[in-house]
Amino acid sequence: MRNQLLLTLLLLLPLEMMAQNWDYIQQSGEYYYGIGHGSTEAEASEQAMADLVSMIATNVSSEFQELTDETKTNGAIDHKSRVLNCVKTYSQSSLTNVEKWVVGKEPDVTVRRYMKRSELARIYDGRIAKAKDMLLIADESLQRGKVDMALQYYYWAYSLIRSVQRPNEVTDEKGRIITNWIPLKINEILSNVSVSFEKRDGDFVDLLFNYDGKPVSSLEYTYNDGRAECYGTAKDGRGMMEMVPGYETDTYHLSIEYEYKGQARGDAEMQSVLGVITRKVFPKAAMKVKGKGAIAKTQPKEKDKKGGSPNLVDHTGVNLNPSGSQMPNNAEDYADVAFKVIEAIKAKNNTEASKYFTFEGKEMFRQLIGYGTGRVVGNPNLKFFKSAEGKVVARGLQMSFSFNRGTKKTFVEDVVLTFNQAKQIESIAFGLGQVAEDDILCKHPGWKDETREMLMEFLENYKTAYCLQRLDYIREIFADDAVIIIGNVAKRQSPQTGTRERPISLEGQEVIHYNRYTKDEYLKNLKRCFDRNEFINIRFGNNDVQWLEKFKDEEIFGIQISQEYNSSTYGDKGYLFLLVNMTNHDLPQIKVRTWQPNEVDMTKLYNAGDFYNE
Repeated sequence: MRNQLLLTLLLLLPLEMMAQNWDYIQQSGEYYYGIGHGSTEAEASEQAMADLVSMIATNVSSEFQELTDETKTNGAIDHKSRVLNCVKTYSQSSLTNVEKWVVGKEPDVTVRRYMKRSELARIYDGRIAKAKDMLLIADESLQRGKVDMALQYYYWAYSLIRSVQRPNEVTDEKGRIITNWIPLKINEILSNVSVSFEKRDGDFVDLLFNYDGKPVSSLEYTYNDGRAECYGTAKDGRGMMEMVPGYETDTYHLSIEYEYKGQARGDAEMQSVLGVITRKVFPKAAMKVKGKGAIAKTQPKEKDKKGGSPNLVDHTGVNLNPSGSQMPNNAEDYADVAFKVIEAIKAKNNTEASKYFTFEGKEMFRQLIGYGTGRVVGNPNLKFFKSAEGKVVARGLQMSFSFNRGTKKTFVEDVVLTFNQAKQIESIAFGLGQVAEDDILCKHPGWKDETREMLMEFLENYKTAYCLQRLDYIREIFADDAVIIIGNVAKRQSPQTGTRERPISLEGQEVIHYNRYTKDEYLKNLKRCFDRNEFINIRFGNNDVQWLEKFKDEEIFGIQISQEYNSSTYGDKGYLFLLVNMTNHDLPQIKVRTWQPNEVDMTKLYNAGDFYNE
């Protein structure tokens, strides 16, 4: 009897202690808390979080600084609503130390959510640190000429700081108030962007984009086509607008993109902040471009430093010349074929153009023509390079592509043609762009030109396969045992693991447990992605290529490259890493593919050392 009584007291004691604890949580003033009820635990928890957020907003409202650029309601800033919206952005992803207390069982559940008040300061500090990391990305991007990424991350950092408790007290390492300094920086960048009219071809308007007097490597913009807002992307100084049929005007209106809401879909915190913080308007982003007709405008000119003859600003999309060893014999024969194809494309005579392709090349040409509405822009400045096994590569052709399902979207791409020995075009690819080309061409001075050309061709074919949705080609270039990782939470291989006998083995490593896919799983997901998207467009930027020591006569390269991905349903920016065996130049084999969101600390990015130890 005594034992039963003791057991009963022990069972009741935790309930009494819990009741006392909840009373303490409510009355001590040390906690924020919320209570929710529902038929399911998830429903009750959601209500409890909303109640918690409301309590936080009520308590900190008087401490939040008002911002002078907030939208006013009835002549006054709705300060309470702004604070509530800001606090809600934390509930999405940042309130990680919120405790959960479940009472009852479904279908009658009560959930209590609570956190210490002292945690709020830590959360603010975390968001400020994230914003400062973004400032570093923006600074580096601007130094590399990536104007679009600089604008994006300056604006994102600015938005994050505006969502904290005392935004006007946050300073950078130089002591500048960030909410004052970033708008000045964004205005400075926008002031150095210029857009000029080149020509109009029917409903298509070709534009030239420069930053600080030089062709901009990449830039996104919106424009009015005479009926609705549309989206465009400039590449290596060229952009395009597709107007409503028959729409005539002497002045075209466009706006340089800086908010990049679509790119935030992969970052719940950033997406929520951009959704509730009032958009900052930068008047300098709005551009008026005068011009009409189909006569090409002379390209902008720059005077050289000595005051001599002016030099044309290069908008050809190709920034390299073949070395003596790369120049093919009888380049004029290849040029004759290339220009016949170009003229046929201009005349929309695809049957005539296809005469100059191999059987495989015709299929790629069909896919290219089917990639939106394609047309040649500018005056092609073709340059020819020797490739492997007697092939010749032609660079310098640019085409624009527009997609009209839903919101109109336009791109400009370099188009690379590969000829076989019979001077037939056997392959078409999209070029890498100036930044990516320069990194491959200018780094590693001891490498042969042929090696650089091989790397460029591989990356061009890889990029094009995703854009043209060539699933069969992608299946061929991925090794059957390829390691495919998506995300940034995977743990690395330790330096002690891996040997020369097993250079790419990850057996037993924690890295394989997170976001890893088999080749078949990856291809199934990729097919679903292809099926639901009208278009996919990939842009490569700065990169670092490591030529690993040959192992058993195999040529293995580690390629780490920044990637901007756009599709009709999704967009993101991050870093792609590929470990690829190029022993067979015609059919390289990807052994490892990883993708991670942008990271400031480059040591956090995957590289060859994580998968291969020489």
